[in-house]
Amino acid sequence: MTTKLPKVLLVSTSDTDGGAARAAYRIHLSQKMLGVESHMFVKYKKSGDPDVIGLDTFTPHNPLYKAYDWLRNKVQNKVEHARWNQYPDREKAYMSNLRGTDLHGALHKLDYDLLHLHWVNQRFIPLSQLPQNKPIVWTLHDSWPFCGTCHYFQECTNYRNQCGNCPRLHSHNPADLSHQIWLKKKAAYQHLNLHIVSPSNWLADCARQSSLLGQFPVTVIPNCLDTDAFRPLDSSQRSARWQSLAQQTEGKKILLYGAINAATDKRKGYAHLLAALQHLEATGRADNMALVVFGAKRSDLDINLKMPIHYLGFVSDTLELVSLYSMADLTVVPSLDENLSCAIMESLACATPVVAFNIGGNSDMIDHQQNGYLAKERDNNDLADGIDWCLSHNADNSLGQKSRATVMERFTYEAVGKQYLQLYQSLVGQKA
Repeated sequence: MTTKLPKVLLVSTSDTDGGAARAAYRIHLSQKMLGVESHMFVKYKKSGDPDVIGLDTFTPHNPLYKAYDWLRNKVQNKVEHARWNQYPDREKAYMSNLRGTDLHGALHKLDYDLLHLHWVNQRFIPLSQLPQNKPIVWTLHDSWPFCGTCHYFQECTNYRNQCGNCPRLHSHNPADLSHQIWLKKKAAYQHLNLHIVSPSNWLADCARQSSLLGQFPVTVIPNCLDTDAFRPLDSSQRSARWQSLAQQTEGKKILLYGAINAATDKRKGYAHLLAALQHLEATGRADNMALVVFGAKRSDLDINLKMPIHYLGFVSDTLELVSLYSMADLTVVPSLDENLSCAIMESLACATPVVAFNIGGNSDMIDHQQNGYLAKERDNNDLADGIDWCLSHNADNSLGQKSRATVMERFTYEAVGKQYLQLYQSLVGQKA
């Protein structure tokens, strides 16, 4: 008797735009590699992959429907704005309600044995349209599935109860919008056959403690990476785009930092990195350093540094990104909250050690003083010490070699793909 491989439909707002989307797409590719009939359903299709199905496949294109959809969105926007405007002092944090889009029955028309949800916000998947007759795996890329409105709960623990009194909304009302959405999620989840996957041990523990997902089984499976694409490159293999950068930084120790909205998203910790570099300069440990930043063209922060800073803007091409990691002596990830950072995994795969705060899932990838350095949370001086320690202990590239070995052992398509396939088969239970 042989095991029949399940048909899997992965659902993500995009297939390649953003870290969560790339993580989902890589899992899709890992299943294809193992012979699984895997497809993705997305709102915004960016790749040319024929196994990725865009929402527009199901959307009517006649003028009458377009006029109706325009009017409906206009009304829904006004209603939504009115709800959020009840909280004029709310923080500029990423929050979402339950608004989705019309899927035109896509989740009931597509053929699959198991639905695998990823990041489905930006008005994509209405929870009310999830199938109740099929197993659903939901991989957490942030905390929204178990919070009321928040994607990043930071220090708040209200998700362990029923939300309400939301600090992000600056609300002191136990029945505020976060609680109202919590109630709707609770009602939707009770009809679903859910199995939760967390890429990090940290977020898995949070999900188990949450009032929304604590009742469901939770499994830890990391994200995966194409280790043929993300690999160490010598100077002759690197993207020609960075030739000028290589000349400008020749003879310097290159510190690499990057993220989406790298200079403006406070969660990404750019201000902490700058403070750490100022400390290095003040203590005479920053000679011949240069900082390279991707994901920003400039910064409005007050920067008091002597070392050169090179802003590269948004970098999406894989070869260009891999070339940057390979050029760098060290990647610094000063984020204040992370699930399982793409930047850390990608850098390690390119044999470039990483310094980061010991938060979230960073310790799942960084082995302290083995392939990088885990600094005390929000401790800028310890972040500076980590930068100094890694640069002074990697002259023989031993940290770089261990970095690459970590990824090859834990995060390849094959290693992670097999874990997901085992989970799929246990939930579908098909035999042939």
